[in-house]
Amino acid sequence: MELKQPKILGGLGAIFILCFIIPVIGWILSIVGFILTAIAIKEISDKVKDKPIFTNYLISIILYFVSGVTAIIGSIIFFFNAVVKNLDKFENFNNWNGFNDFGIREFNRFGGFPKIKEFLTIIGSKIWILVLILAIAWVIFVIAGYFTKSSFDKLVEKIKIDNFKTAGILIFIGSILTILFGVGFIIILVGVIFEIISFFSLPDIYEETQLTWQ
Repeated sequence: MELKQPKILGGLGAIFILCFIIPVIGWILSIVGFILTAIAIKEISDKVKDKPIFTNYLISIILYFVSGVTAIIGSIIFFFNAVVKNLDKFENFNNWNGFNDFGIREFNRFGGFPKIKEFLTIIGSKIWILVLILAIAWVIFVIAGYFTKSSFDKLVEKIKIDNFKTAGILIFIGSILTILFGVGFIIILVGVIFEIISFFSLPDIYEETQLTWQ
């Protein structure tokens, strides 16, 4: 069974996924990476005759996308409801240029500290919208991590590359810990590195006698 193509596509795809840490273009490269790894896993799934390997991975990709879109939409909704809809409550807000040469006089035109406090109170009263939607996005993200793990677990059952199992565990744990911001993403980063190692560890030719059939 030839695995040279999925080995290269999967390895390169995982490297592109790792680029999510790059500002601006990172998310574009990550999308390309997910497409490449999906193609690689689909080919392996077909060769070992185990559809859930690909199905689980495809579900994870869809859920990652839904999670990201949910978080973005939630942030937009919060900003609109908490900030944009309340700008008219503040006299001369649109003409306020911050602490420029006019200093305190300009600040007082905005309304001074009482107005600032009122503004922050309004934002605080709307923060539940952001928290709720981000919580939903987090749950979806965790489920996506679980499906990634499930895909890699089944892959290990067929092709004995144990680093895939390690990658799946780290990505799943990292997805749970994204609620702690940086901690989770660091673990996911390590998980993707193991994914890269796993793909490039695939032999060009895998003897079918080595496969574990169920």
